[in-house]
Amino acid sequence: MKVLTGLVIGTFAMTAVSVTTPALADGHGNKLMKQIEMKVKNAKHASVIAKRRMAMRALGGNMKRIAGYLKANKGGPGDVADAAKRIANIANATPGLFPAGTGMARYPGVTGAKPSIFTDGAGFKKAAMNLASLANNLAKVASASGAGKAQIGKAFGPVGKMGCGGCHKDYRQKLKKK
Repeated sequence: MKVLTGLVIGTFAMTAVSVTTPALADGHGNKLMKQIEMKVKNAKHASVIAKRRMAMRALGGNMKRIAGYLKANKGGPGDVADAAKRIANIANATPGLFPAGTGMARYPGVTGAKPSIFTDGAGFKKAAMNLASLANNLAKVASASGAGKAQIGKAFGPVGKMGCGGCHKDYRQKLKKK
C-alpha cells in the first residue's frame, strides 16, 4: 500500500510540476529547493514542499496573467483560456501534494499548510476541485467565440474569491516574507 501511495503522490507531483515548468524556467525552483533543504532535513518532505510551493507560485502567476489581460490588455482571450487550464491542472494535482507530515505543524515557517489540510482531507480536496471547476469554466468562457472582457471578468472573479480563497481561508497560513 505504501508503494501505491508513493506512486500516486509522485504522479500528482509530476503533474503539478509539469504544468508549472514555464513559470520555473527562471531558476527560482532551484533556489527555493535549496532554501527548503536547509530547513527540512527529510529529503522527501523537502522535495514535496518545494514542488507544491512551486505549483502554487505557478498558479499565482497564471492568475496574474489573466488579471493582466483584464486590467491592461496584455494578451487575449486565448491566453486567458490557457492560463485557466493551467490553474485547473494545478488544482487537480493539489491534494496529492500534501502528504501527511509535511504541514506547518512539523515545518513552521517553511510551509503554510495548516493542520486542517490533514484533519479535513475531504474538505480540502473539495476546495481544490472547486477551484479546478471554476478555472475550467473560465477557460470555457474565454474560449467561446466572441468572448469579451465582461464575460471573462465575470468568470474570473469566482476563481480568485471562491476558488483560491476557498482554500486559503481554511487551509493556508500565509508565510512571512524575510
